[in-house]
Amino acid sequence: MNLDDYNHGENEMEVEGSEDYPLQIISPRVEEIHPLALVAINVDNNEPPATYNDVGFPLVPQANEIERLSPTESVASTPQTFDEESNQSRKRTFEDEEREEDGSVCPICLDEWTNTGPHRICALKCGHLFGEQCITRWLNQNSRKTCPTCKEKARRHDIRYIYAKKLTAIDTTELDNIKKQLDSVTEQRNKFQTELATCAYREQLLRQEIAQLKTQLRQNNVPTFNQPMVERVKLYMDKAMEICKFGGSRVFDARCELDLLMASMKSPTNLFAGFGLKKINISGYRTIAFIPVHTLQIRDICFHKEQNWVLTASMDKTFKVINNHENSVVHQFTHQMPLWSCCWDENNPYELYVGTQAGSVIKYDIRQLTEAVCTFSIEGDMSPVVSVASIPAAPGEALAQGGVVSCKLNSLWLYENANGEYKRHPISLEGPFVSMKYQTNTKQLLVSSRPNSRITYARHTLSTLARNEGKIDCNILHTFQGGGMQKLLSKSCFLSHTSDYVAAHQENCKSVFLWSINTGQKVCSVTAHESVFDLKGFQNQNGSFLVSLTDKKLEFFKFA
Repeated sequence: MNLDDYNHGENEMEVEGSEDYPLQIISPRVEEIHPLALVAINVDNNEPPATYNDVGFPLVPQANEIERLSPTESVASTPQTFDEESNQSRKRTFEDEEREEDGSVCPICLDEWTNTGPHRICALKCGHLFGEQCITRWLNQNSRKTCPTCKEKARRHDIRYIYAKKLTAIDTTELDNIKKQLDSVTEQRNKFQTELATCAYREQLLRQEIAQLKTQLRQNNVPTFNQPMVERVKLYMDKAMEICKFGGSRVFDARCELDLLMASMKSPTNLFAGFGLKKINISGYRTIAFIPVHTLQIRDICFHKEQNWVLTASMDKTFKVINNHENSVVHQFTHQMPLWSCCWDENNPYELYVGTQAGSVIKYDIRQLTEAVCTFSIEGDMSPVVSVASIPAAPGEALAQGGVVSCKLNSLWLYENANGEYKRHPISLEGPFVSMKYQTNTKQLLVSSRPNSRITYARHTLSTLARNEGKIDCNILHTFQGGGMQKLLSKSCFLSHTSDYVAAHQENCKSVFLWSINTGQKVCSVTAHESVFDLKGFQNQNGSFLVSLTDKKLEFFKFA
């Protein structure tokens, strides 16, 4: 029996329906088709979905779309057929997505593009690819002429054909980055090779020049001198004293005539929650007393050279004068800003100087503390004054009436006393600065500087002050090279034994270096296991000493 028998003759039965969609029900013979037989429709991926009429019946499929089920097949097998079709449809959807990600389909219709015909591959000026008929229809139907992918403006005349049978984009991002890095490294290598060749050539020229100079010396019978013998000194640890187990020590000063040393420390008792001075007998390494003084950190200490007074400056905005015999405060004054440094005037025993955090140096007379005698400040430089030093009068020399040196973090200034009026002179040393000391008997200035962007190491510059054409500036004697790191405001110092030396703490190698002032060479170093904040050198009946102060203890090094 063929398919036409169902569509013609006595098996055809009319059912009322619409004019557009007449309904036909296929009624097979009972003896040929089982009553429970079903009609299944094969759905092809490329064919449109089934359509329905007004009453909800499907239209009659064509002959090539009908597949009869045998009478022996169970009705329960039909859902399995639909599940398989659903899985196939889902599988096709995944494949379409994969093809779209690979760039093999048109992003508008999700159909594969061709290299000829109406759906041939083409591109807009932005670079995105489409089928020709899809992008043409898109641009014609949308009022805003933009790329469907990136929304960049586009016109029909922007369409360009791509002549390729198969288009595959390879991700070369990492390769491009590696090539850029390779080019950069190659360029640096060439640059270094050029610099190396230049340096080698300069070295060759210098060697030739040295050989010529030696030849001239021999021809002129000029005697050559050997390098001076390097002076060597030895220091050994004589005593280590704990100042405060809780830390807080920063500065100290000593006066050998009184056999007395004063070191700042944090208060060891809760009765006075602040900072004070620890009074120590030098020759006996013995603690005498603790004197409570300030509420905040003490930044500087200075003994009076004649009276039994000690001057202190603190971050609590006060400076105080302590009687070291009575262990009591005899004078004090509160300033508007925290104080960083202090010193006594070398020409007047009742006058003193304090350096503020705001960058000014203020002169006071302890007999009249209601107001300052004078103020020294620099416009535009508000950096703190880390050190201040008074210069005694020296008739007939550069500073005939004396003056004061102000060492700030960023600049160094000299204020010359001219009949009560002070004239300022900039000192041409390069900062940033850490500390400054002036030694009155040798008239030498020691300035310590941190590394900067131009000079990568710390410097300790020894100089004298000289007048030249009405201006006073430093005359550098030696520049002692320190380490490459200087974070702390540690103080350097002068000291003497058989010769004169300069001592400074080197943070990078955890040591204290000694340089000879006579030769400018390093003569000794001692290990500093902890960071050193202050250094002093003195001589007494027991010998010559270098004393270092850390956060918790004093260390006495004696010259061998």
